[in-house]
Amino acid sequence: MENHQTTESAGGQVRMMLWGTPRSVSTVFAKFMSFIDDSQIYFEPYLCARWFGPDSTMFPENLAMAREAVKAASVVTSVTEGFERSECSFSWVKKQLEKPHAGKKLIFCKEMCFAPEGNYASLPVGYHHVFLLRHPLKVFPSWKKIYPFGEGKDFKLDEAPPVFFPTGFAFKEMSELLDHVKTALDPEPIIVDTDDLLSNPQGILSELFKKLGLPFQDKYLQWEDGGEISKKWIICKTFLQGQVVWDYYKNAFGSTCFTKPSPLPERSSLTADILRCVDASMPYYDKMFAQRLTLQK
Repeated sequence: MENHQTTESAGGQVRMMLWGTPRSVSTVFAKFMSFIDDSQIYFEPYLCARWFGPDSTMFPENLAMAREAVKAASVVTSVTEGFERSECSFSWVKKQLEKPHAGKKLIFCKEMCFAPEGNYASLPVGYHHVFLLRHPLKVFPSWKKIYPFGEGKDFKLDEAPPVFFPTGFAFKEMSELLDHVKTALDPEPIIVDTDDLLSNPQGILSELFKKLGLPFQDKYLQWEDGGEISKKWIICKTFLQGQVVWDYYKNAFGSTCFTKPSPLPERSSLTADILRCVDASMPYYDKMFAQRLTLQK
């Protein structure tokens, strides 16, 4: 096994990577973790490296929509927090995540599962890995609604450029990352199903925290309204500028607790492109769902 190192070697400090697809409640989870005592939150640094950093190959000069997205975000001058995208290489992210962070009991990084694709060597050692899994029938309708350049009745999600939509629809990338993590970094990664979490947050989170070596308190299940907490995150300034323009964290920032899950939508209510994404993703979802964290009865 390569580079495996447990968090127990860091003087009791717990380090955790949370991997999700878009629309998996992962930003709400990051906000929840932000209110744990003595925590430091990283927010999608690998995604910043993939999209905006000096190693990025995702934004060729002839891709007008990508240039316009960065331009629209960059003109927001009211945002002063966050690191500059120009310094966010994959090696820089690894170095930041592996820093000592003296005085912190929890180092938590929320990330997109497709962000490190092709750059697994930059993943940090010393972390527990948790995968947040949500049913494709819930992910893709929500994803299409917030796709930044998807207006118009002819827009098909599965034909979107890979700049903002991974070729494996994220579930393939998550499955491949899970396999790599098991082999090279953490032999016992934890898979949490989003609906399990939302149906029983106290039960799922207390069990998860036990496995991570974190003390759990019921008070963690309620937190402050608003996005002010994000000013304490280590996050790319461009993401915060984009939030001002597109408000994509609106629901997450407005959350104060985990809310009950909605039922699965009927397939008949969904468009053909969404169903293609769902059907391509279900084998990966089913494989990971079978390995998810469950509570002993």
